[in-house]
Parts: sequence; structure tokens; C-alpha cells
Amino acid sequence: MVEKDVVQALQHYRHDLMNDLQIVQGYLSMGKADKAEAKVKEWMEYFNEERKLMSLKAPSFILWVIQFNSRYENFRLSYTIHTENKDLQKIDEKLVEQCNHIMEDFINTSNDQELYNLKLKLSLTENPSKINVRICLDHEKENINSGNMDENIEIMLIG
Repeated sequence: MVEKDVVQALQHYRHDLMNDLQIVQGYLSMGKADKAEAKVKEWMEYFNEERKLMSLKAPSFILWVIQFNSRYENFRLSYTIHTENKDLQKIDEKLVEQCNHIMEDFINTSNDQELYNLKLKLSLTENPSKINVRICLDHEKENINSGNMDENIEIMLIG
């Protein structure tokens, strides 16, 4: 990754953060402390997931997740990490490769005029040498039937 890509990722990240801070400020100026508190709570949960993402020791995968929303025009990604303090360095490139493959499938079956909210879940499996990666339509945010947007893969942890 070149420096300009990193700067661009940081710019998008900062832009999103500033937008949410302005929303909190707006709620507070209107005397809607409960809504401001809910937005702050939402961000605290997001930062907790981000902390778990950063602890994976998989820099290419971490950047893939962070850059996702600026890379794909009609997809938004949220994520949950259920593998705290797991070293995924050996499968870093494989994770990115598999996630790119999943997104190719989603792009091929999606309507490019529609916005899709996706959820990435990273979790351990019953087999301690595998990790489960699931990307699916975030049904909490979608109230439409968008076809089969659900892919699940397992990756061996030993490269």
C-alpha cells in the first residue's frame, strides 16, 4: 500500500468521525441528551470492535476492513470480532483474498443502484486450527429481500 492510500483511508475515517461528532453536538444543542448519549454509546461499541480488529496482527486484513466503505460504493460494512488476541498474521493475505472473492460474488449478484449493509463476523470454530469468516446482509439494517447475500468460509490458521 502506498502512502497516498493510507492518507486517503485516514481522511475517510476522520470524515466519518467528524460527521458523527457533529450529530452528537447537534443533539446536545437541541437538548436531546438521550440521543447524544445513544450515539456516543454506539461509537464506544464501534471502537471496542475496532480494538479487537487491531489486535489480530493481520495488517492487510485490517486495512481491507477499514478501507471497505470507501472502496465499495454501494456496500457498507460493519463487523464483529469474536477472536480477541488471536494472531492471524500467517493467514493475513488469505483473509484478504477470500474476502475479495466474497465481494466479487456480492457485486455480481447485487443491484449497483442499491445500498447494501453487510456484516462481517470473524469467529473461532470448533476446530482450533480454523477461523470462520462470514459476510452477510445485515438484516437489522435491511428491510428488503436482497437475494442470497450470505457467504461463510473457514480458513486454516496455519497459513
